[in-house]
Amino acid sequence: MALSTADRLRPPTLGLRSELVEAAWNHGYRSERGEADGWLYFASDIGVPGEIGLAVAAKGATWFLAVEHAGVAVELTAEPALPIPAGKRAAFRFASSSMLREALHRAYDLARSLPSAPLAEFEAEVASLGATEAEVLVRRRIGQDIFRRALMRYWDGRCPLTGITEPALLRASHIVPWAECLSDAERLNVHNGLLLAAHWDAAFDSGLVSFGDTGEAQFSPALGEAALKALRADMTMPLPLTIEHRNRLARHRQRYGY
Repeated sequence: MALSTADRLRPPTLGLRSELVEAAWNHGYRSERGEADGWLYFASDIGVPGEIGLAVAAKGATWFLAVEHAGVAVELTAEPALPIPAGKRAAFRFASSSMLREALHRAYDLARSLPSAPLAEFEAEVASLGATEAEVLVRRRIGQDIFRRALMRYWDGRCPLTGITEPALLRASHIVPWAECLSDAERLNVHNGLLLAAHWDAAFDSGLVSFGDTGEAQFSPALGEAALKALRADMTMPLPLTIEHRNRLARHRQRYGY
C-alpha cells in the first residue's frame, strides 16, 4: 500500500524519534546508521545480518519497518508499504507502536535463524577443531545445538501443531537427516527443520507422520487409534511452509512411501 498524504514521512519529533530508537535497541538493533527522508536506520551490534529502517507518520498514526534481509522480507507477515527505501527489500506498515515492536522482534529472530546466520555461527565456533573422531563428535554436538536454537527462533519457540512452548518438550527435527546432508549449510538450514513436540518428532522421524505441500499432516496406516488420539490427528492445523520446506518434505514422503 502506498503512503497517503497523511502518512508521508517527515523527520520524527524528538519524542517519536526516542520511541523508534528505544524500539530498535530493545529488539537487538543497537547500532545507529543514520537517517534520511524520515527513516532512521539501524543494524545489529553483534553481527546479525540485515540493516533495518524505522519511521513514523505524523502524530504517530502509522509506524513503518523496512528490511534489507531478503529472507526476512519474504517471511515477515505484515501489511506491505510503498515506497520501499533505497537498498531495502521490503517495507511494512503498522497501526501502533506495539505492532511495530512485535514485528521487530520477529524480524530479528528471523535474521538470526535464516541462512546463513546459523552456518556463520557454527563455522566460528568450530574453527579451532580438527578432524579426530572426538573433534568430529564435538562439531556435531555444536552444530545440533546451533540448529536447535535457530529453529526455536524461527518457529517462535512453539510447536506449530500443538502449541507447546516448554523447551524440554520440543525437538529440533531434521527433514533430511543430519547424516544424509551433503554440507554443513544444509544441516544448519532452518528450512531443513521443524520444531515439533516430542511425540510428533518421534512419529515424524520414524516415518509414521509426514506433511503435504500445503502443510497438512499425513498419517501412516500403521498408526493405531490410540496414537492418532494422542497426536490429536483430527485437530491439527497445516504447517506454514516455505518452498524449501516443501521440497525437502517431498523427499521425506517418498522415503516412507506416502
